[in-house]
Amino acid sequence: MRRGTWLALLFCLLWLAVAAWPVGAKGESGKTAQLAVVTADRVNIRQGPGVPYRPLANVHRGEAYRLMKVKDGWANIEWKPNRTGWIAARYVALAKEMAVVQENRLRLRQEPSRDGRIIGHLAWGETVWVIKEDGEWTEVIADGTIGWVSSAYLTAARESSISHQTGIVTASSLNVRAEPSLKAARVGRLVLGDEVEIVETNPGWYKIAARTGLDGWVASAYVQVKSGQANEKKAEAPQSADRSLLSAFGQSGSRRYVDSWTRGPVQVLTGKTIVLDAGHGGKDGGAKSVAGVKEKELTLETAKLLKNKLQSYGARVVLTRSSDEYVPLSARVAAARLYQADAFISLHYDSAADSDASGITIYYYDRFADYELAQSFQGLFRQLSALPFRGIAFGDYYVLRENEKPSVLLELGYLSNRSDAAVVATNGYQEAVTTAIVNAMRHYFQ
Repeated sequence: MRRGTWLALLFCLLWLAVAAWPVGAKGESGKTAQLAVVTADRVNIRQGPGVPYRPLANVHRGEAYRLMKVKDGWANIEWKPNRTGWIAARYVALAKEMAVVQENRLRLRQEPSRDGRIIGHLAWGETVWVIKEDGEWTEVIADGTIGWVSSAYLTAARESSISHQTGIVTASSLNVRAEPSLKAARVGRLVLGDEVEIVETNPGWYKIAARTGLDGWVASAYVQVKSGQANEKKAEAPQSADRSLLSAFGQSGSRRYVDSWTRGPVQVLTGKTIVLDAGHGGKDGGAKSVAGVKEKELTLETAKLLKNKLQSYGARVVLTRSSDEYVPLSARVAAARLYQADAFISLHYDSAADSDASGITIYYYDRFADYELAQSFQGLFRQLSALPFRGIAFGDYYVLRENEKPSVLLELGYLSNRSDAAVVATNGYQEAVTTAIVNAMRHYFQ
């Protein structure tokens, strides 16, 4: 056999060996490649492992990047193809794979125990990052929040489910798309209360068939699956027509990648201006709990946390106040007009003579300008386990009545109720409620 033929054969064998190298294979270090998932709203990427090094860019909660190494409390990540930088290790969690939730309102707990405090709920079909397992429990990252769920209700992300379930649309307006991707063409729209048949699922998406004949893909977060229905699971290769859904860890040469379903490159609120109105302030303290929690302080805390989260999705956010100062109601409304707001959200915590009054209420004033915005919140607030959802109500409040822009006033719990007051002051509740508000805004502007 000629030398050229031998070389060609050797090249083919080497190429086949590389192609067959498993996705989760170990590298030279002997460790399985991991991903660093960001757990804070906004974190600087720096040139080196330390604060004195120059910032290069920002990463945001829920985004995932290839982890290169860890050194002295800093994580080195590949934040762009062939570009690496350092972020503080305390702001990341390590994950190796993804899983899909197979139960609606699955409890997310602080500890791996049925007695663990519930810090949130996960929706059926939602995707989560898996950190580790402990017996019958799995530690996961869901929308930047770390907690434990029962392993029995998770399946590998590469599994798709074939089901014949019935679902109810929980959003005021829900886009139906040709493919399971936010980039896919819209083929129709569903409205609140529409009943659909769920014929297939992919991470974060349902393929549905409506009674009107409309079929396509919808975001699973806005469809409530009727209880008591069984799934028929079928393992198959994931559908990823535009590689925007699946968290696939592929290999090209020596570089791994994470598909573009992560929130980083998808700035869904880009170009939108949102005015956040932290209720009360200064000489106007608002309500006060028995334990001394002041409404004016709590609303400002909520507004600042919410601002960071909205900005991570590309929104331009304006605060009517950023400190403990008194701002007249007219000035708050004027801010919406001055900045040409696409939405105005006034944040409050309620009080009532009845100490048993409890829960979250959404108020609107104008049926045509405000009601659709108000409806965007109800499905997500219903999913919050910490407090009951009281519904949408008409509210003759100055900041709504005199506002020319779409506006709502959110009462996020009763400070006059001992239980509510204890809950709303916790970091867990603040994280959960602001995440729900962000997701409502994402849906509203979708």
